[in-house]
Amino acid sequence: MHRPSSLIFLIALPLFAAFNFSPMSQSIDLGEQRRGAQFLIENDGASNIAVELSVRERRMAEDGTETLGETTDITVFPPQIIIPPGDKRTVRVSYTLKDIPEREKNYRLIAEQLPLKVDAKSKAQAGIKMLMKYVAALYATPPNTRADIKLISHKRVGEELLLELENQGGRHRLVTNPVLRYVKEGKQGELRSADLPGLAGENVLAGQRRLFRIKSPKEIPLGAKVDLKIDD
Repeated sequence: MHRPSSLIFLIALPLFAAFNFSPMSQSIDLGEQRRGAQFLIENDGASNIAVELSVRERRMAEDGTETLGETTDITVFPPQIIIPPGDKRTVRVSYTLKDIPEREKNYRLIAEQLPLKVDAKSKAQAGIKMLMKYVAALYATPPNTRADIKLISHKRVGEELLLELENQGGRHRLVTNPVLRYVKEGKQGELRSADLPGLAGENVLAGQRRLFRIKSPKEIPLGAKVDLKIDD
């Protein structure tokens, strides 16, 4: 099951304002003294909005499904905020641990709109508006680390091509414009992004493996030597 790097949820409720949240992916550079990052919340509606912010540790299974757990590694200030219409606020996240990990650590920053008390004037307004929830990608990144994605295994199962990738490096990386090149008995060939639907743009976290099941009409010859190229 694919889970994108950042998410936006909409829930139908009798609410009369919405907000924008950015950026949707951010890294805390652990080589810096302050070890923090900033996010921006903008109220583009006509009423006050309340937003609650929280951080969860992010774990990803081989099939891409995520689980989110409690963490005290990151603090958010302010954790709750009320923003007047047309205004904006900056939120700061800070990494609290003193030791620098060997590999990048992965989190989700969740910005969730909370319902405010509805007055008589608001009740008279017709229609249903959206309660918004943003789920951004947040990383705590050690200095002098890089991603290193390797193709660990490949095989054909029915109509699917099974590819197992491992990020042996110290930070996450998206699979950008992947190309599988193979050689067998002097003959060469390749599978590009169009031949590998569902692989391009996927995220492989530091030190983790991903297993991709791809319905591709092209086959890799049995016993061929295969390598994976990804754009920088």
